[in-house]
Amino acid sequence: MKGTKSPINRVGTPFVHVKDLQKSAAWYAELLGKESPKVDPDHPVHYYELEGGGGFLLDDDRNNAPGTEASIMLHTEDIDAAYSFVKEKGGIIVREIERHPDVSFFNFKDPDGNVLMICEQHENS
Repeated sequence: MKGTKSPINRVGTPFVHVKDLQKSAAWYAELLGKESPKVDPDHPVHYYELEGGGGFLLDDDRNNAPGTEASIMLHTEDIDAAYSFVKEKGGIIVREIERHPDVSFFNFKDPDGNVLMICEQHENS
């Protein structure tokens, strides 16, 4: 059985939700054998790149309402098509599309209540 072509085209980054971004970033740096990072106090996330091309985001959730914290990011090349597709498939939108110069994203719940993010990175970033 062949499914409908999806505008969601790859798995992206997992999120680790933390209470203190500075403290957690330093702890993960030590755990991963990396230099202690310079974490921007005005930014709610810090990305760790790992060998082999993967990585993860530490997120202090300052910009997330309770119940909207994503566990993983999926990627698309068309955020509007992905939004419509998720709604058509029964996903429950918990954070509307946010558009920024470098990225657009939204969060939704799957049928089991898991929160995921779909992200489009813009070419000009």
